[in-house]
Amino acid sequence: MRNAPVFKKRYIAIPVLIIFLILCYICFNFPPVGQSIIKKVKVNNLANLYITQVSAGATTAFSYRYYLYDASKSDQEFMDNLQDISPFLIIADDKAIVKIENEAIHLQVKGEIYAFNSPAGYRVSTGLYTVGVYLKASPW
Repeated sequence: MRNAPVFKKRYIAIPVLIIFLILCYICFNFPPVGQSIIKKVKVNNLANLYITQVSAGATTAFSYRYYLYDASKSDQEFMDNLQDISPFLIIADDKAIVKIENEAIHLQVKGEIYAFNSPAGYRVSTGLYTVGVYLKASPW
């Protein structure tokens, strides 16, 4: 009786594979990123500049993402639609200087820049608009 198998190994492979696929789905569709709005600046009558702080966990530094979004919508609507919009700037500098002049964004950044797109685009109702972005960057 000691040599009799209690269960067959092939029967355990299917549930383990299903659990693995479920965990992969959760990890890829719900990334462990916490974002919070740290600043909101009016660019023009149609758009606001939102600066968010992003935390990916205890072992990574914060990153800061810059978005343009419809000025007629609330902050909560902006947070709800973060999956649908992309930032025009992702940086590591928490003390970046932001100035709005002539409906253009002027940024002064120190440190690492992860992504940058200019001009920055945003959608209002059915129209797509752009704002010029002028970036002055230094490594320190």
